[in-house]
Amino acid sequence: MKDMLRFALIGYLTAWSGFFLGSLASILMKKRGARFLGSMMGFTAGLLISFICFEMLPSSFAQWGIYKGIAAMLLGVFVSAWLEGRMNNLSRWHKAGLLLTLGVSIHNLPEGMALGSMLNVSYASGISLAIMITIHCFPEALAVALPLRQAGVSAFKLLASAFILALPMGLGTMGGAFFSTLSPRFIDACVCFSGGVMLYIACGEILPESKEIWNGRMPALGAMIGFVIGVMLTERL
Repeated sequence: MKDMLRFALIGYLTAWSGFFLGSLASILMKKRGARFLGSMMGFTAGLLISFICFEMLPSSFAQWGIYKGIAAMLLGVFVSAWLEGRMNNLSRWHKAGLLLTLGVSIHNLPEGMALGSMLNVSYASGISLAIMITIHCFPEALAVALPLRQAGVSAFKLLASAFILALPMGLGTMGGAFFSTLSPRFIDACVCFSGGVMLYIACGEILPESKEIWNGRMPALGAMIGFVIGVMLTERL
C-alpha cells in the first residue's frame, strides 16, 4: 500500500511540475505583443500535433490495430465537435481551453497507468519515464493555458488548475501499479480517443485563432518550428 501511495505521489508531481511550468510560461507570454502571442499559439499547435502524431498514436495503432485506433480517434473528434456545439455561451478561447483540458485529462489517465506499471517493474526505469512525461506535459499545459489566458482566466486560477490537471496522472499511476495486468487495449483506446480530441482542437481552434491574433507569416512559421521541435523531442524520448 505504501508503494502505491508513493507511486501515486510520483505520478502526481510529474504531471503537476510540467503543467505548472507550462501555465507559468503562458502567463508571461500574455504580456507580449500580438505577433509574439500569435506565433506562440502556432508553435504550441505544431508541437501538440507532433506529439499526437509521433508519440501518442503510433504505438497504440501498432498494438491495437490501425482501424480500431482510427475509429477511437474519430470518436474523440466527433465528441469534441459535439461538446463544442453545446458551449455556445462560451467564447472560442474558453471552448478551446476546456476541450483541450478534457483531452489532456483523458490522456493522462492511461499514461499514469503506464508509469505505475513501469515503477512496479523497475523503479529506476519508472523515474526515467517520469522525467520524460514531465518534459512533454509542458507543451500540453501551454496549449491548454494559452487559450484560457486569452479568454480572461486569471493567473491564479491558471496556476491552481495545474493541481487539478495532475490528478488523473496520480490516480492512473496508482491504478497502473495495482492493476499491472490491466488490458493494454483499454489504455490504447483512451490514448487514441484523447488524441482525436486534442487533434481537433489544435487544427480547428488553436491554428485558426493564431492567424486571427496576428495575420502574418509568424503563426505559420511558429507552427512549423513547433512541429519540427516536437519531432526532435519525440525522437529523443
